Amino acid sequence: MYTGKTIFVKMKSRFIIYIAIILLGFTAIVSMSNYTGNVLKDNAQIISVLAKQRMLTQALAKDAYKISVLEETLSHSTDDLRSQEIVDQIAASKQLLQRNRDTYESVYTELLTGIVTTDSGDVFRVSHSTLKKIDPEIQNYILIWSSFRPSIDVILSSDSKESMDNALNYIDAENINLLNASEHILDTFESRMIEHYEIYQFILFILLFVTIAIAALLMYAMYDDQFKALNIFYSKFEKLGMGRLKHQTKSVNNFSEEVQMMVDGFSETLDLTEKINSNQSFSETLKYIFNSFNHYLPYTYIGIALLSDETPKTVIATYGIGQVQHTGLAEELLGYEAILEDTSLGQIMSLKEPRIINDVDSYFETRPVNQYSKIVMDFGIRSSVTLPLSANGMPLGFIFFSSDQKNVYEPHHIEFLKIISNSIALSFQKNIFMDELLYSSVLALAKLSEARDEDTGEHLIRMANYVELIANELKKEEKYETILTREYIDNLVKFSPMHDIGKVGIPDHILLKPAKLTFDEFEVMKTHTVYGANVLKEAENNINRRGRSLFTMGIEIALNHHEKFDGSGYPNGISGDAIPLSARIVAVADVFDALMSKRPYKEPFSFDETMKIILDGKGKHFDPMIVDALVRVFSKEKDLTPLNSLI
Repeated sequence: MYTGKTIFVKMKSRFIIYIAIILLGFTAIVSMSNYTGNVLKDNAQIISVLAKQRMLTQALAKDAYKISVLEETLSHSTDDLRSQEIVDQIAASKQLLQRNRDTYESVYTELLTGIVTTDSGDVFRVSHSTLKKIDPEIQNYILIWSSFRPSIDVILSSDSKESMDNALNYIDAENINLLNASEHILDTFESRMIEHYEIYQFILFILLFVTIAIAALLMYAMYDDQFKALNIFYSKFEKLGMGRLKHQTKSVNNFSEEVQMMVDGFSETLDLTEKINSNQSFSETLKYIFNSFNHYLPYTYIGIALLSDETPKTVIATYGIGQVQHTGLAEELLGYEAILEDTSLGQIMSLKEPRIINDVDSYFETRPVNQYSKIVMDFGIRSSVTLPLSANGMPLGFIFFSSDQKNVYEPHHIEFLKIISNSIALSFQKNIFMDELLYSSVLALAKLSEARDEDTGEHLIRMANYVELIANELKKEEKYETILTREYIDNLVKFSPMHDIGKVGIPDHILLKPAKLTFDEFEVMKTHTVYGANVLKEAENNINRRGRSLFTMGIEIALNHHEKFDGSGYPNGISGDAIPLSARIVAVADVFDALMSKRPYKEPFSFDETMKIILDGKGKHFDPMIVDALVRVFSKEKDLTPLNSLI
């Protein structure tokens, strides 16, 4: 029976109910996203602590071996002053060994109770279900440790050479089992974390699907009602930024087209959200945005600049993608940085409001033109919209939608841009977090191999810097200008420290030998290239199963950085351009720094001696063009000091 309400009032009530349900759905999505993010952060802290256990396992063996060597040296010393120095070194080494032993043991002791404490004193609790999952691995560790610890105690307390030798032999033989036990605990915990993440991801997808379904139902209901409600229909969806409302009577066909356009908008926003929740990289997500939303918004270039954690804050051009008329713009801008408060972007971030510039030329007629703006105008940008990016209340950076045409942006575009800018911020935060988690775990293993040799502790930092200098110089060659993109160079710098990751599998008596290796010992040493590549391949395979790729360049470098240009290197004896470019660059930077650095078997060479050796290897050991690039790096500025003298 008719209740007296008009159709308009009924539709309005129904609309309010639908909106309330949609808001509840999005509230649930945001809450679940925040909860998932907090869980991932906590788990990342726990993983960091467990990853350090692997390093401590190697540190225990290294410290025990060092004490044994010092004891042996002391027994043959006839110089009282030197003997006292050795006694002091033994005492310090024993203190370090005891501290590492206690730290190593306390982490797993606490873990049995479901607690993990970080170096900063923060306490994290492991869920009962996760603790139950990793309990068998912890029990296995306890069994191994109960046999391993007495040997450590012997090293700390025994004066008997025979007892210490027996203890050292046991540590050397069983260290790999202890390392495997630590890795199994970490792997099991990581697997559990991934299981939880996939569950949360599934719940988020269901919530999103239900919310979108309700939104679609709302559109259908509005379509099904009388045309007198069209003004309400259009006003509510105008915020989606899909077109300006025209207050005029529309035909059924035009109305159907508008509805279809809105459905497409929802569908593509859903696709974007699915991309974010998938395992695609951020650059792939940005390409999807560039190719999908240009019928809602006029743009020919999209750029992203991120904020640094430094003080004062700087903004750095990080990503860019554009049409053919802007070829080279992304390459020119990437890496450009400026202090945030020295730019107009500081005000945009503080106000948290977007900015439209519909005529770039006119805008800068009365304002100073900085280098960034000059580059943008030189590459044909004539109008632009700038939006601040933030996630969970934390500012991340800015996104720029730009066009080669003037006067193309209107206020209604801003609402649509706000929707996808939030999604972009979440995508960036999620992808960078996961990539950094995976990268940091493997880099920790690379640093572990370096940490075993005190003289090479800073080698990774210096070598990565040399790699970047060489690559930027080599990019000026026509042969490499399209290969050495900013992304390629960034990856080269990121993965070059993993070149010797395989040395973690080389025994200390070979790796740390303070003399020339025998033939057999060198054959063992050569296996670090294959071993390192296999370690990274295993990590890459795990990522591939989730539709991603991360360590391809790292695998190239680890396997091939000891190949020689004339084919006389190892492990495969390949030559010339058959050796990956990344490995050829790393080979020069690695040898350059090694020659100029102190090692167990040599003193550092001078800069002139080092350059002579490098030049002698041109065309034999090294790619001639890369050697020439290195020479140019140091000849351009006479006062450029090799980095090993600065670190």
